[in-house]
Amino acid sequence: MDKDFFKTIDTIIRKERLYAQVNLMREDVMQRFNIGRHRLNDQLNTHADGMSFPQYINSIRMEVAYDLLTNHPEMNITEIAREVGFTAPNLREQFKRCYGITPAEYRSSLLPYDTEEEDNEL
Repeated sequence: MDKDFFKTIDTIIRKERLYAQVNLMREDVMQRFNIGRHRLNDQLNTHADGMSFPQYINSIRMEVAYDLLTNHPEMNITEIAREVGFTAPNLREQFKRCYGITPAEYRSSLLPYDTEEEDNEL
């Protein structure tokens, strides 16, 4: 039952894009689901690999940012940051911490390899 309850919380946070609220607080989620701090922490400890609330929300933000960087080249990094609830510098810092490269470096890695440029260097 607890796993189903956590799945409900996670689904709503994702579908309703609660993670995109820059100032999303643990208390907002507690109030939304009518649960106490202890129960929310227990849910995170048990079903979210022991992450704290900020870590859990940031992990969702990183997943969504990664997807947007990969699949929406028309969006710039500042737009993506706003879309997931970060400022651009905060997205850069969190993305680098999570994936080891900046969003711009990741995006550049997705560009097709230019063999003509390599030939010109030889």
